[in-house]
Amino acid sequence: MVRRVLRGITTPVVLAALLVAPMLCAQTQPISIAPGLPGSDALPFLTELFARYDHATTYHLEYTEEQQLTGAYMRNWSKNTNIVVVGPSNQYRLEHHGQFGDALQVSDGKTEWVYSPNLGQYTQQPTPSDGPSKVRAAASIGLQQLSGARSVVHSIGHLSESIHAAKFAADQELQIGDKTIFCIVVITEGALPVKEAHIAVTSTFWVEKQSGLIRRYVSRRDGELLPAEPGFQLIGETERVYTIAALSPVSFPDGTFTFTPPPYAVLVQHFLDKQGQELAQHIGKTVSGITLKDSNGKGVLLQSFQGKPVLLDFWATWCVPCRESLPTLQKLYAEYKDKGLVLLSLDEDQEPQKAADYWAQNKFPWSNYHLDKLSAEKFPPHGIIPYFLLLDASGNIVFSQAGSEEEELRSAVASLDWSAKTAPPTIH
Repeated sequence: MVRRVLRGITTPVVLAALLVAPMLCAQTQPISIAPGLPGSDALPFLTELFARYDHATTYHLEYTEEQQLTGAYMRNWSKNTNIVVVGPSNQYRLEHHGQFGDALQVSDGKTEWVYSPNLGQYTQQPTPSDGPSKVRAAASIGLQQLSGARSVVHSIGHLSESIHAAKFAADQELQIGDKTIFCIVVITEGALPVKEAHIAVTSTFWVEKQSGLIRRYVSRRDGELLPAEPGFQLIGETERVYTIAALSPVSFPDGTFTFTPPPYAVLVQHFLDKQGQELAQHIGKTVSGITLKDSNGKGVLLQSFQGKPVLLDFWATWCVPCRESLPTLQKLYAEYKDKGLVLLSLDEDQEPQKAADYWAQNKFPWSNYHLDKLSAEKFPPHGIIPYFLLLDASGNIVFSQAGSEEEELRSAVASLDWSAKTAPPTIH
């Protein structure tokens, strides 16, 4: 229930109103297609179910999600909880709570607030006419996760795109908290609609008989799950349990769509963690006296590129987000190389040859250099990769950011002066 879990805030929601389940679900109607016997076709049943989510304009969902990613030499597990409430007149409340931090995005229809209790910062702006704004926040992974909560109903509505066959299983009782919920069970098989790779998907849905809504969902994805690693086989498993599920609720508890910042929270224009603030302090400064060397020991003076904007990408082969950002950089480079953009990648691998082999295998159309200790000390200390450093044609730092926020990087590149020209760099 919307009961506050954001550190430092007491969410002003009246719990008693939420405890009245009939009120929340008063307008929820069972699916018109009756479930069949175990083993019979359930695809029409699911199609109607997903359509209800896709057409929903107001809703209240609260769920816990566990995810596990397993490969031959890796295993990652995570758990998070989310609250998604959308009301009329552009009112909404999105909450995320997980291992990388908490986050809140709320609108009363006129004003939108986004709050990070981990950073002690919040933003405030007029509510966008088309619903929740996209939160650009490399400073907090928790804030980045709001996008998943924002799209949850839409993603349910489009699950049919990955389902090829569905069969009814025997009904089951589902225990959620202290409630026993009688459910229709459907098992599906299919594949993700991805052209570049085959990813098989098997899922099980527990659909509450009374409300006709999903209360539990378990999915297994098997195949090339990392776009930047073709041929690398992984298994991804997701379990989601909905503690509250209501479409078209007739009312919402008081305080659902309001936000009162705690006394210690600071109003900011952009979220910045401590490191982000330190990196931003380098904007306007220059870097000099740096010779970049490739895997064969050939060097080029960074200063020799002066006269053209230079984008530096700090990465490593062991960094998955770094590898995943390379296709984005390739697209950005294709758009701006004829205007004069110089793109250089600097790998932080311990063995330069490993990065050189990766570069040769993927045939990226710009140069990669190995970042040795001496050169690394002349750049802003960043710690986290990927890290992007953008220099203008005069060699001044105009963008300094760790993380892979594409839109912010693209905006910084687009705002540069593209009129300058320069001679080819000096090779040593």
